[in-house]
Amino acid sequence: MRSLLLFDGLGGTDDHLITGLRELRARPENAAFFHAVYRALDEAVDYLGPDARPDGLPLEKWLGGVEPPPPDSVAAGVCVHVHQLCRLQPQGGGDGVVATLGHSIGLQAAVVAGVRARRLDEFLALAVTSVKLVAVSLVRAHRIAPDGDVDPDLVARYRRGRGGPPGPMASVTGMRRDELAALLADFGAVALGLANAPTAHVVSGATADLLALRAAHADAFDRPGVSWAFLPNTIPFHSPALADVPARVRADLDFVGPTPAPDRLELPVYAGDGPRDLRHADDLVDEYLCQVFARPIDWEPAVRHAVADSAADQVLDCGPGAGARRFTRECLRAGDRAVRVESFRRPHPAG
Repeated sequence: MRSLLLFDGLGGTDDHLITGLRELRARPENAAFFHAVYRALDEAVDYLGPDARPDGLPLEKWLGGVEPPPPDSVAAGVCVHVHQLCRLQPQGGGDGVVATLGHSIGLQAAVVAGVRARRLDEFLALAVTSVKLVAVSLVRAHRIAPDGDVDPDLVARYRRGRGGPPGPMASVTGMRRDELAALLADFGAVALGLANAPTAHVVSGATADLLALRAAHADAFDRPGVSWAFLPNTIPFHSPALADVPARVRADLDFVGPTPAPDRLELPVYAGDGPRDLRHADDLVDEYLCQVFARPIDWEPAVRHAVADSAADQVLDCGPGAGARRFTRECLRAGDRAVRVESFRRPHPAG
């Protein structure tokens, strides 16, 4: 089978993610990987300074149950990326993988997979720079993200009977893209950040602006078949509000260390913002920074191009969440060729 590896974004940021990381850490063959990751995160925190991340990124303590990870997108993004990288460690032998694709922050894991590092030392060096890049970029984005005052009345009106707190990203399902875009026309500070499927979208921006949008068009968002749900993210990914992140993180690359150039990709790595093979990109770091933080994602054309261009027979979802897998199945439903979408299963070396 010709397999395309799929990596999820922040859809896997619940208790199952920490449980999954603990299970991976418990395996002896992963000891060197986790030691390298702990050091990389400690170095990133030292580099950023106490003001940038006062509580640090103590992944070892989170996994040991000493303290819970904070409920923010920095901790969530780091955990997602570490989970994905751990499962990419070289094991030898052929696996039929012909291409990779990442949803949102999953793009960086797709880049690492596309390099196809075959020696453990080579892979660990690549993983360390990748973890540093993700950690630093998330911290920078968290500090740049708009977090202005939110009208308490708007918050109270939204939460009445709904439960969860508002934030800078919200999922809108059951509405076509053109209709949602029309509602956004008078709210320039709110972006259509992700078009995940024909009727599954995410809007991004300052929390106050999203609440104002929700209130102004309550009739459209409350009608049968349509739902609005704030996501637990604390960073408005895929938003012009984060347009300064790429340039800011470029200044951090001496600390991050050497990152792979497009000519190091042995496999096609497909973009999430449109039908493109990143082997032909100018710079993979710029692609990661711009696609994850500032550009909108258009998943259906990206998925369909990736499957067709790579002639993949199946999509293997590397998780850790199920969001990318679900959206991919929906986007391929209207395809001309049947493609299986399955969970990636890497056998335990001892079994």
